[in-house]
Formats: sequence, C-alpha cells, structure tokens
Amino acid sequence: MVDREPEPVRRPEPSPDDPSDPGRGGLGRASSEADGLRVFDGPGHDVVDPPRSRRLGVVTFVLAVVLLALDGVALGLLAADAVSPAAVLALVTLLASVVVGVIGLMAAVLRRGRWWGVAAVVLSSLSNPFVLVWLISRFVSTV
Repeated sequence: MVDREPEPVRRPEPSPDDPSDPGRGGLGRASSEADGLRVFDGPGHDVVDPPRSRRLGVVTFVLAVVLLALDGVALGLLAADAVSPAAVLALVTLLASVVVGVIGLMAAVLRRGRWWGVAAVVLSSLSNPFVLVWLISRFVSTV
C-alpha cells in the first residue's frame, strides 16, 4: 500500500459580486442591503390591495328586490284568477332567482360588495316561488 498525504480541503473562491465577503469589497451580512433572498425583497409583501368596487353586490341586491316584487305581482295575479300570466311570472322569477343567487354568492366570495351579495342571496332565495309559497302557507292560516 502506498502512503499518501491527505489532500487539503479546497474552499470555493468567492465571486467579486458576493456581498457576503467583507474582504472583497462587500459589506457583509450585517449590512442593511438585501441579502439576495428574493422571497422578501420584492414590493409584493408591503403592497396593500386597492379597494374593490361594491357595484356587483349592490346591483345583485337591487335585482333580488325586483324579483321579490315580481313574485308579489305573480301572487296578486294568481289571487285575481289570472293563472297563465301568474305562472309565466313565477317561472321567470324562479329562473332569475337562481341566477341572481349565484351572482350574489360570487359577489360575496370575490369581495365585490360582500354584505350586499349576502343580502342578495337571502332575498333571491326568498323570491323563489316555491320558497315563497311554502313560507306563506306556513305563516298564513287558511280560514
């Protein structure tokens, strides 16, 4: 066997751009400059989102109120024995209440008038003819 001397450990030579090497003109780790971690160096962590428009939630709420009024008109027509116009209005409000409810839910989730969107979801579910007739039958007694 041949006796060999252990080879000395080679240290990597720092680049001239390395700010962590104080001997090469860098400022070292104690400096106030960025240390190269791009996770925290960008403007993304200190920037606040601009305020979002509440218009979607407000418009959805107004549409839900209109649907509730149309449902009341349909009930009035039904009471006046105008069954076919009442059925058409009930069908329109049924389909529109589903659409307005979904858009109100989107407004609440996307923070585009969150509380207006929640109120629109509640009113659109109340303007559904099946729900409204069920509620009226529960609270109005028939004589």
